[in-house]
Amino acid sequence: MTGRSCILLALALLAAGSTGCAQKLFGINLFVVGEKTSLERQVLGNYAEIGRDLSAYASVRGVSPDGTMKPAPRTTESQAAVLQALGNRRYNRDDLDALLTGGVVGEGNNGKLVVLQETAQAVGQLTPELVARLIEEENRDRGVILDRLMKTTPNVTEADQPEVAWIFATLNQDLAPAGARFQTKSGAWKTK
Repeated sequence: MTGRSCILLALALLAAGSTGCAQKLFGINLFVVGEKTSLERQVLGNYAEIGRDLSAYASVRGVSPDGTMKPAPRTTESQAAVLQALGNRRYNRDDLDALLTGGVVGEGNNGKLVVLQETAQAVGQLTPELVARLIEEENRDRGVILDRLMKTTPNVTEADQPEVAWIFATLNQDLAPAGARFQTKSGAWKTK
């Protein structure tokens, strides 16, 4: 074959592959791994925006140059609730990390913490009552954030809630410390 023939053959194969003929012609099944769906990109973008809102809100100076108090930036009730939830999560992060690495809780595939082992004794300096309260608060805060993601992600309906919850769960799993247990989409438990 000449160089020109090779180029023409390569172009023909490329054209056949781009029209879908290559799959039938060569029996090749192509799977793209690691690409995010449109919904994932939207949800992740909205989550990043929520974080930027918190940073912007926290960095506003409360006193003007002339010494008078400045009013806080205007927020909707939903924004205020999610900002409070994010603040709570940051405040409780170290205690929750201890519960995750200690195997007391795991990251569920619905975006919430799941109790893996009931504890009747203290975990470090955390009493059983405090452990229960931390888990309850964290799941409440995650629910507020998930609700905000559902409301602010374009074209999302209630039917999309399980998928949005899964995307949120993967964010939480990524933030979990090494040794934490997490639930796969199918429901199996693994260790990070």
